[in-house]
Amino acid sequence: MGSFDPADFEVVYPGVYEGREAELVPAYFAANKAIEDRGEIDAKALAAGTLPAGTPGVGPKLEVTEAMVRYNNEKYDPDNPLLNDADYARAAGYENILAMPCYGAHDDTFMVPYPPEARDTLLVSQLNHSVTNYRPVYPGDTLYLVADKRWIYDRTPQEGSVYRHVTLASWGSVYNQRGEKVNDTTWRVTESEKIYKPGKRPEKMGFPEMWEAPDWMARPAHVYTDADWDFIKGVWAKEVRRGAEPLYWEDVNVGDQPTWTADGPIEESLAPTAPYGLGTGGSRTMRKEIMDPATFATMIRGEDGIYRLPNKEDYVPAVPDGVKPFFMVDPNDDGTDAAVDTQDIHKAGAGRAALINFLGRDLAVRHINNWMGDKGWLYQIRWGIMPAEAHAALGKIVPKDPGCEYFLGKVPFMAGKHTLAHGLTSDLALVKSYVYDKFVRSGEFYVSLAWWIETIEGDIWLEGDATVKLPSARAGE
Repeated sequence: MGSFDPADFEVVYPGVYEGREAELVPAYFAANKAIEDRGEIDAKALAAGTLPAGTPGVGPKLEVTEAMVRYNNEKYDPDNPLLNDADYARAAGYENILAMPCYGAHDDTFMVPYPPEARDTLLVSQLNHSVTNYRPVYPGDTLYLVADKRWIYDRTPQEGSVYRHVTLASWGSVYNQRGEKVNDTTWRVTESEKIYKPGKRPEKMGFPEMWEAPDWMARPAHVYTDADWDFIKGVWAKEVRRGAEPLYWEDVNVGDQPTWTADGPIEESLAPTAPYGLGTGGSRTMRKEIMDPATFATMIRGEDGIYRLPNKEDYVPAVPDGVKPFFMVDPNDDGTDAAVDTQDIHKAGAGRAALINFLGRDLAVRHINNWMGDKGWLYQIRWGIMPAEAHAALGKIVPKDPGCEYFLGKVPFMAGKHTLAHGLTSDLALVKSYVYDKFVRSGEFYVSLAWWIETIEGDIWLEGDATVKLPSARAGE
């Protein structure tokens, strides 16, 4: 997948749109401008359903069901009572169990791709995302997704290239049924696209013909040894969930390294599911079962060294009724035109499957929850995958997006390292973090951490950042 002869493609130039691009790209720009011209949305009218029909940028409405909230909470942070025990959450001052902090921050609602009909092949790099959380999301809420702004930066070389390199930057907001802002979102991605010359386009344009990517699968699957399991169990044994004990801002120091967490090995990837901002499918971690001697005795060890329960349904939880995976696919597509089934990106099959970026983000949320405890608030989480350095290391050269944040550079002993791997099924998610800043803003107390995820072999497959609001031991003195 992704082997191409450059001579088969048109040469394109920055800001010059001809052929199929001539009408489609200006229309894309016009749609972006209509959102900007609209200005700030009237959130009360949005929630009341009284906005004028056709208001630019208004996305889907999402009913927050308890079944879907619990489905995700139990997969990613099953021991956190704020997420799983309504009585505990209410006693802590919340209305109900909390949804995962990025619930409703659905990337593909806000990141509208460069017109698919204007290109033939696609290479994606430099995903760099951010979600700022203002209010809890509870079962029974209704969320409204709104695009606030979309910009496109044409990074095609001035001298021309067979690639149209474009960086898409998108900003959005999520509101609840009271018209209150739940979160702000920012999404960046670089698309590198090619257009076949006349007579060169294959008759069949299915996923393998369209999708160009580095050979992420060249990294061999790890076979887990007894020594590996001793290490993983050791990490699990040291994990500490702070819970109700406050972590005070004054007790945190720059240079602190929160206790590592481990999830996986990851048996099955998620399927993108609109418009949740979370996926469906995917496996849960067998930490509790493996650490329990009686249950562990019933588990079956595969040739890959991974321990599994006899029934797959026990570690790949059933998706709540009515929730279906979403893929960008025309159900009437026969594979012979530009409509392409992109579920193959994260599809499990005989080989390994790529892990969707926000799976790692949600595993990092558990790590942060453990550290900050019930009194902390995850104000903002940012993350990135597939930087230009990772593509270059595997022979795919893309222009660097200067707007992408380099999170590992904030950690003295990680500076110069990059996320060079893509997460794959059977990988471990070993989450590490480092406190690099603390500050007071508008009378509230914040700490910033850089975090990253490693495989059992030390390959980094996701990096990110978190800003956490903590209580102060001296506030109000």
